[in-house]
Amino acid sequence: MTRFSKSTEVQSFLFDKQKWSVTAAKKWLSEHNKKVPKVDTTSEYHRFRQAPPFQFQKGTFRTIPIGAKSKGIKAVIAVPRLRKNPESKKRNPPNKKSSRPWLPATLVDLADPISVDLEDGRQLKFPRSGKWAMCCNRSGTEIWILSRQDSTRVKATDEQAENLFEKFTGFEHDQENNALMVQVAPKKMERISRAMNIVYRSDKFSRPGKTSDYIHPFKIYPVVSVDNETKPTIVALRGGQIKIKKEGVTG
Repeated sequence: MTRFSKSTEVQSFLFDKQKWSVTAAKKWLSEHNKKVPKVDTTSEYHRFRQAPPFQFQKGTFRTIPIGAKSKGIKAVIAVPRLRKNPESKKRNPPNKKSSRPWLPATLVDLADPISVDLEDGRQLKFPRSGKWAMCCNRSGTEIWILSRQDSTRVKATDEQAENLFEKFTGFEHDQENNALMVQVAPKKMERISRAMNIVYRSDKFSRPGKTSDYIHPFKIYPVVSVDNETKPTIVALRGGQIKIKKEGVTG
């Protein structure tokens, strides 16, 4: 048996399908104060992820039984990746400038977000009040979700951004009525998971105000980062093969 000098954490729980129903497995997880995400059922097990695989070190995964083997519960454990020590900043030279998280200079406001389903079973929901914006960078390769109230609207001429807006919505950009460009400046962004799909609302290619809901499942899951994991006000989806096109979100 492989032994690790560093402490391990549970990445997933596995319940033998012959001994556990999905309902019974969820009840066990709840009673033991574990996460109860969406179930991933294979030919032999009901799998419940507690954390995404990328949060652990490669080559440290192993499966162990929980309790007696006859109980039919196993855990996939691994050594978590090293987390940055918040105290490390204090050891930096006093003349070294602290860097802000990478952020596009401007974003293009495209639609109203509804929800994002995460790989670890969580879901980010956004009130359908028009206060949240689904934006993208000027090249249309990243998605940013943010509060319209807490961001700065920029009335600026940008041909690339205008072309992207008009291609996605089917409407000509009106500088007076459409605040196309957005600027935000979070103090930090923290990676929390990857996105399986995104749901958004838009009136693209229809009468202004006549909206439809769209869902896009990602072929390659993009990384999801937030400014505050407890109560995020800025959400970024980056990586994968995101591309904003005339037909909507693709990739």
